[in-house]
Amino acid sequence: MIILKAAALLLVNFIIYMAFGSFFCVRKGQNWSAAVTAATGFFAYHALFAAFCLPVMFTYRPLSLLARIWVFPCALITLFAIVLFGRQWHEKIRKAASVFSEGRYFFMTVAAVTALAVLFAVITYSFTLDAAYYVANVATNVDTDMINVYDPFTGNWQDHFELRYVFATYFANDAVICTLTGIPALVETKTVMTAAVMIMANMLYVRICTSFFKDHKRALLMYVLMTFINYMFISLYTSSNFLMQRTYEGKSIVANISVILIFILFMELCELPDAKGLFVKLFIVCLGTATVSSTANMVIPAEVFVLFVPYAVLKKKWGMLPKLCLCILPEIAMMLIYVLYVKGYFAIYTFPR
Repeated sequence: MIILKAAALLLVNFIIYMAFGSFFCVRKGQNWSAAVTAATGFFAYHALFAAFCLPVMFTYRPLSLLARIWVFPCALITLFAIVLFGRQWHEKIRKAASVFSEGRYFFMTVAAVTALAVLFAVITYSFTLDAAYYVANVATNVDTDMINVYDPFTGNWQDHFELRYVFATYFANDAVICTLTGIPALVETKTVMTAAVMIMANMLYVRICTSFFKDHKRALLMYVLMTFINYMFISLYTSSNFLMQRTYEGKSIVANISVILIFILFMELCELPDAKGLFVKLFIVCLGTATVSSTANMVIPAEVFVLFVPYAVLKKKWGMLPKLCLCILPEIAMMLIYVLYVKGYFAIYTFPR
């Protein structure tokens, strides 16, 4: 029963991500990517969730209150998106069926590799301190009906919020899901979100492969080689290690979804220099990334600078530079907040003062 519940929750997650992402990626009469839409929706979802979570948390209100508040805008946006974009989704599914018939071996291989990757990631025994902290954080929030007030390892009340984790509301969302559905924290983090991240990462890999090669045989070869190298390249500090062993952690999401998605957005800019809404999507990805990890998101300004600034200079599109600065503003703000906290300039207490 718990497996069926987790599978149903995984499906609901992707419907919600597609709903949120459609507002930024789906345009009538234009081709759009389901992978980019789902990934963009993932970050839009978590960016909006943070806007609801932080005021509740910093006013010392219970987790159950946040759950009751959040369910309404989430459901409303999803239903509105289904009504507004349902026809485009149906058309995309119809086209996907015809594309599948043309390259069934490619998509069957992708499905098999993804399923194996999900299986290995789910059953992997992760014994790192961070892994224990994140799962315990979700469980502690659910059990105490508070948000980041109690230490996950000891259960003791904390004098102040730990700023390394408190703005990364991604895990508070896991606690909200557990509260709403009754699913255990370990299953939500280690199974549902692990599977969601792994599937999304492989969807983005397919988007890259099919962009470089329209021929399915060549795209398949690129996908197999790319995934083989990625999954085998394991060391302490690689994106592969986090993807396979610590899939649900914020650092894994930044390394394997944020970074890849920003690269895909750069590819879209190179393919269609006048692509509408591209910088809005880039801003959403950067903003959502800041709510997933307060430390790993520091790599995002570097990637945006390395990819987009040389393009703007070479193409003499100087108007892009202010847009790029705006996109990375959430990361810059998060870095400043984190550094000031670490240096002891301020603290946010877990009780009124």
